[in-house]
Amino acid sequence: MTSLPKQFRNLLKQIDLFSIPVPVLTNDAKSQYSSSYSGLISILASVLSIAYFAYVISEWANGNIPPTITTNQSAQAYSEQDLDDNFIQFKLNDPTNHDPFKRKNNIITPLLFVVENFKIVTAPTPLFSDENKPFTIGLKEGTLVVNNLNNKTDGQQYKPYKNYLLIFIECLEQYLDDDSNCASQEEIDQYMSGYHGFLSIIMQLEQYNYRQDQIEYITKQAYQALSPAYIQYTQITIQQKEIDLDDGLLFENKVTHKLINDFYIINQSIDNQYIQNIASSFSTQKFQLNAIFAYQISIDNLQISERIIKPKLSAVLAYIGSIVQVIFLLKYLAIFINNQQFKEEMQTEILQMYYPKLKNVKVKRNFFGKITSTNQSNEDNQNQIFIKQYEDHLNLAFKKIRLINIIYEISRIELLMEKHFGIQKICECNQLGNEFQFSDHDKKNESPRASMLSVGNQSPQPKDDIFRLFNKS
Repeated sequence: MTSLPKQFRNLLKQIDLFSIPVPVLTNDAKSQYSSSYSGLISILASVLSIAYFAYVISEWANGNIPPTITTNQSAQAYSEQDLDDNFIQFKLNDPTNHDPFKRKNNIITPLLFVVENFKIVTAPTPLFSDENKPFTIGLKEGTLVVNNLNNKTDGQQYKPYKNYLLIFIECLEQYLDDDSNCASQEEIDQYMSGYHGFLSIIMQLEQYNYRQDQIEYITKQAYQALSPAYIQYTQITIQQKEIDLDDGLLFENKVTHKLINDFYIINQSIDNQYIQNIASSFSTQKFQLNAIFAYQISIDNLQISERIIKPKLSAVLAYIGSIVQVIFLLKYLAIFINNQQFKEEMQTEILQMYYPKLKNVKVKRNFFGKITSTNQSNEDNQNQIFIKQYEDHLNLAFKKIRLINIIYEISRIELLMEKHFGIQKICECNQLGNEFQFSDHDKKNESPRASMLSVGNQSPQPKDDIFRLFNKS
C-alpha cells in the first residue's frame, strides 16, 4: 500500500466508511482513525451494494421475483363460467383418413343438447367439421352454471343449473340441417365395422403468468378409443380457479381473475338404450338415437382459490437491505485492519520519540503483522535478537498510550517538580501565563513576542510564541 501515491492514499482515507474511534486525538487532529486498506474495502462494499441494489430492482421490474401465493380449495354454492367459441374440441385421429363428421355424406353426427335443471331446453344442434379443420368438431360459445342454492336467492336473481349434453350418433336425416345429408347405410355400416383410432378431447385452459402480468392459454388433451361396439358415457367436469391479485406498488390494489384451470373425465360403459333414456328423461320428446358416445359437460362446484401478492417496494427494499448487511460484513475486516494499523503506528511513533535513530529502521511484516526482517543486520542471529528486542519495546510503547499510564507519567513529573522546586513554587506556576498580544498591521510578518514570568525572575523573551512550542506536527 506504501507504493501507492500519497494523494491517492489520502483519498482512500477520506472515503473510509469503517474508521475506528479512538479515545485521544490522532496525529492529524481527528477523532477517528482511517486507513487506505479500509478505504479500499469501503469502495468494494459500496460497489457490491449498489450493484446488487440495481440487480434486484431490475429483477423486480421484470417480474422475476416470485410473489407470495396462497392456494386453497372451496365449495361454491353458485358459480358461472363463460366459454369462448371452440373452448372444447373433439378431434378424430383416424388412420383410414375418412372424416365421418363432414356435412356431405355424414356418418357420425354429434348432437348438442342444452340442459337446464336437468331439462333439455333447446332442440338438438348438429355439429360438423369443415375443410379448415377436418376430423374436428367444436362447441360454440356459451355459459355453464352450477347452482346448489335450493331456491334460496336472498333477493338476487340466479341462473338455473346449466350444462351440455353431447351425443355422437349414427347419422339420421331427421337431425340434420338443410345443408347436410347422410351417407348411405352401407357406407355407414362399413365404417362402423372398421378400426378408427382415437378421439381426442382438447380443451383450452388458462393460467396467470405473474412475470408478464397476463393470462396465458394452454392446451390439454385426453384420449378415448373410438369403438362403436362399446358405447361410453363420459362426464367432462371443468374446474375453475379464482385469482385474487394484489399488484399494488406500495398499497393494496386487488384485481380478480376467473379462469378455466383444468378438466377431468369419468368414463362408464353403457348400452344404447341408456343413452336414449337419458335424452328422453330430460325432455318431453322421445328420441331414437343409435349412440356411440355421450358426453355431459359441466363445471365443478369445487373451486381453486389463489391469492397472489406481488412483491411491494417495501419488501424489495427490506430484501436488499438484508443482503447488503451480509455484504457489509466486510466492515469487520476493515475495522480489524484499522485497529491493527493504528496500534502499529502509535507504537512505532512513541518508540521513535524515545529512540530517534529508530526512524532509519525499516521493518518488514507478514500478512498477520508479525515482523519478519529488518535492515539492521545481515546476520540471521543478530537480526532475530534485534527483532525480539524491538517487539518487546513496541509492546511497552503501546502500554504508554493507555490512559492510566499517561496519568501516571504526569503524576511523576509533578512529584519531580515538587522535589526540586517546592510545593510553593509549583502553586505559583498555576498563576503563570503569557500576555496574548496581537500583531498590528505593520508588523504582521513579525513573530509575536510574549513576556514570560518565572518565580521571582523575568526570563528572556523567546523569538516565537510559547503556545506554538512542543506541538507535534
